[in-house]
Amino acid sequence: MVQRPCPPRAIRNRYRQDGSHGMTQVDVVICGGGPVGLSLAYLLGRAGVRTVLCEKRAGTTTLPKGQFVHASTAELYRQWGVWQQLDNAGWPIGASNGQGFYLRVALGTVAEVRQSAGDDAYYARKWADLSPVFPRKIPASDYEAALRRQAEAWPNVSLRFGTEVVDVAQHGDAVQVRVRHGDDEQDIRARYVVACDGARSFVRSRVAGGEDHGPTFGNQILTEFRASLDDTLGQDGFFHSFVLDPRYAGWFGSRHPRTGLWRYSFRHDEEALPDADDVRRRIRGALGMPDIDIEIVETYRFDYTTGLLRRWRENRVLFAGDAAHWHSPWGGYGANIGVQDANNLAWKLALVLRGAAPEALLDTYEAERKPRAQLAVKAATYNSLNFQAIVQATLLGEPDAARTGALSPQGVAFLRDALVRHGANSVLHTGFQLGTTYGGDESDRRDESDGRVAVLRDGAIAPPASLEHYVESTVPGTRAPHVWLRRDDGTLLSTVDLWHGRFTLLVQRGAPAWRAAAARALDTLDIDVDVVDLGPDGPYTPDAEKFDRLYALHDGDALLVRPDGFVARRLTARTAPGPALAETLRRLLGLAPAAKAGAAGAAMSAQPRAISRPVAAPIV
Repeated sequence: MVQRPCPPRAIRNRYRQDGSHGMTQVDVVICGGGPVGLSLAYLLGRAGVRTVLCEKRAGTTTLPKGQFVHASTAELYRQWGVWQQLDNAGWPIGASNGQGFYLRVALGTVAEVRQSAGDDAYYARKWADLSPVFPRKIPASDYEAALRRQAEAWPNVSLRFGTEVVDVAQHGDAVQVRVRHGDDEQDIRARYVVACDGARSFVRSRVAGGEDHGPTFGNQILTEFRASLDDTLGQDGFFHSFVLDPRYAGWFGSRHPRTGLWRYSFRHDEEALPDADDVRRRIRGALGMPDIDIEIVETYRFDYTTGLLRRWRENRVLFAGDAAHWHSPWGGYGANIGVQDANNLAWKLALVLRGAAPEALLDTYEAERKPRAQLAVKAATYNSLNFQAIVQATLLGEPDAARTGALSPQGVAFLRDALVRHGANSVLHTGFQLGTTYGGDESDRRDESDGRVAVLRDGAIAPPASLEHYVESTVPGTRAPHVWLRRDDGTLLSTVDLWHGRFTLLVQRGAPAWRAAAARALDTLDIDVDVVDLGPDGPYTPDAEKFDRLYALHDGDALLVRPDGFVARRLTARTAPGPALAETLRRLLGLAPAAKAGAAGAAMSAQPRAISRPVAAPIV
């Protein structure tokens, strides 16, 4: 794939000292150094924004969490040079293939939901028409470390681990952040602060205006242990293996590919952590292997709450990731939608800081991302509570379940039928992973006039939203779909690889006129627009059938793609490209119209087309 970083025209010093106050001055302070904060730091660094990230932990995570990387997140990691560092990381499909359900492990599976019908190569082929990457199970410790390496490469980014944010106060056109490193405290003055400090966000507790809460999933214990299970759990190859026996109810996670540790999680209603001998006895009972040797390595406690922040922007403080939306981990939504929050916010924040867009552009962040967070919070909550309901209903009237580990034929049939529907939300949510649409419902379309959604609809209707199914489309507001491109030397890359923090115009004819339009936009608006010629004279040859069907760039038309990879507008060459592109960018960003832009704006043609292709089933 192409590796083309987009360096800012003028990268400023990492930070500067205000002579009158002796205070560090930066553009943005990021509170929190998990995957969301690190992603935002990388993106702001690429845009030339002076950024300080503060994280109270000494380094990136070592905890066994956040292992499901969705395809949409993997595409971003591929663009940022992160995915290439993870080639040998994580679990192969053969060791992480969906969910298995047991009364006790030694008795064999009762039901299963498989993610794939084959190995990694098979799974990659199945996804290759939709994305250049496929969903993978990768420990958060691996991808956080890779994100950190990418972010700290920018000279205008300072990553301060071991530094805790202890106060946040807004003062007019700036935010003052007090941080503590060891026994030393320091004040940092920033134009904006972004809270990426997790579900128990300190910044949210100080600044936010209100929250909506859901159920709590408390007292969850997770133990890492060593045992010889390659011929049982390992042979079955599930990523999560659920034990239904009420005495040992919980789940096993597949063996870590680097540490060799297995995981077992269960509910524990006491405040103190359980004794190692008690955990060992419980694991043996869940396995149905009373004599197996088990070495307890580490035991953790997790308490999951559910909530959604009402306002994602409080003047100059914004919220992203778990600081804005928090929920149970079921479905792997959290880190993924948080990274995509960062991808949505970064380019807007960079343009506002540079003076190329009004501050109101930042309001489009909540309008676009909050509906996705609402869906994720609902889906994760449904997954957790629905699973509990499935288990309880399955075990009802089954006295042999605990005595002999047997379910009646009716119990098995009920469980398997219920898990068919359950699997779409918890394992096979292709539609959620790739089907984000901004401005896709009536309420969002009504908000276009006041700039709340940074999309210019053209009369075409976006595909219907579904957790399970994904419909490829180039309707404005949708993810610009993946199409394979071939270079002259025969190597392949994806359209997804073309998004590098700037607006991009895809064209097949009339590239010189569109390049002149892009130069005009840079001169008049200080907006960078890359023009990518996918025609006979360009450097890439697209998969003709798919590209023509989805992108349909006939007669010199162009498709404007936002810096985050979402379609902004379809433009036509029937009018002057220069005024059309400039006026489109003005409308998109909420800038005042140019003095003489009336004719161009009126002439700018939007060609309503519902260019889409349904996918009949999730990728399996």
